[in-house]
Amino acid sequence: MQMFKQLLSRGSVFAGKFNGIDHEKYFIVAGISQDNVYCCSVFINSNIPPFIYNNRSLLDLQVNIKGSKYDFLHYDSFAACNSIQRHFVDDIAHCRYLGQIDTEDLNNITKTVINSGLLAQKEIDQYFDFKQIL
Repeated sequence: MQMFKQLLSRGSVFAGKFNGIDHEKYFIVAGISQDNVYCCSVFINSNIPPFIYNNRSLLDLQVNIKGSKYDFLHYDSFAACNSIQRHFVDDIAHCRYLGQIDTEDLNNITKTVINSGLLAQKEIDQYFDFKQIL
């Protein structure tokens, strides 16, 4: 648990199993509460699901991540900012650390998540310290 908490930061990428998903998913930690008890994340998808192409507002919430920039990605992928996951940090401590995304990609994901309309202002204030971002 201590090792996990040392690796946990905005932009950390982990892999883990989640209820309702039959395979391991990669996810990016987008925001963390100041007390390090809660975090929000977005899944990484290798492709944009077909139903999203028919919905411009959902399509705008897919942030491209170049596979050539990261050892843990084999090809270009997408941060699915249309599906924000909220976690107790202890509930994801079993996940495997993969690496860190760069500042440019983290800023794009952060802006997309904050402007998505999917988080209440209270959640935005909880997960994002504006002195450290944007």
